[in-house]
Amino acid sequence: MQVSEQDASHGARISRLRWVHATGRRAEIREPETATNTPQPEVEVQEIGLEEEMRVVIVGAGGFGRVALDVLLSGGFAERVLGFYDDAHAALSARVRGYPVLGDVEMLKSMLSIEPAHVVVAITDNAARLQVANALRRLGGQFFTAVHPLAYVSNAATVGGGCVLAAGAVVHPDAAVGSHCFVGPGAVVDRDAEVGAGVWVSAGCVVGPGAQVGARAVLGPNSSVGRKAQIDAGVEVEGLRHVGREGA
Repeated sequence: MQVSEQDASHGARISRLRWVHATGRRAEIREPETATNTPQPEVEVQEIGLEEEMRVVIVGAGGFGRVALDVLLSGGFAERVLGFYDDAHAALSARVRGYPVLGDVEMLKSMLSIEPAHVVVAITDNAARLQVANALRRLGGQFFTAVHPLAYVSNAATVGGGCVLAAGAVVHPDAAVGSHCFVGPGAVVDRDAEVGAGVWVSAGCVVGPGAQVGARAVLGPNSSVGRKAQIDAGVEVEGLRHVGREGA
């Protein structure tokens, strides 16, 4: 298994996520998140046996959190989900689809100090999502990549830790998706494309061959990024808009 070097364009390390169907084991390479002036620890390889007592928690009990839960349930992880943590827990229902809202992020940090769990940070705001992920990582937090059974990820693609890939999402060969991204239903990351950490790829969006999308960018519904086009970090592309390569 190969790990890409740090991406000079987006400042993100990309990890490879590989499902080993024959043994029911998942090999995951976890990498540091993208954040300015944040120290980046060494990449480490971790073997997770799905027969072990692995537990998953979701940060964010809003719309994105419910999507993340649905992806986990569809993937057969119903027995492994502990519940949700959300800073607005006092104003929320006590349960979401039967799973408890357990407290705020500070309570999760305390829990992780005594009980290991894998985390999916399901906060819609990209910068906030990476900020929370970085804080949890500094405490030794581990991240789970939730991939819907109806999504397709090429064995030759790389997907970072903590991503959520909805039903119908497609990641083609030699594409790289950074950590803590959302790839929505029907969205396509085409061959050789690079998507930085914390990017939101909305439903129906197409990232064309060889395109580069900077960290924390937002690609609106049914938008498209043309072949070898570039989107800078933090840029929001409106729905239905096409961004072509400059000078093409």
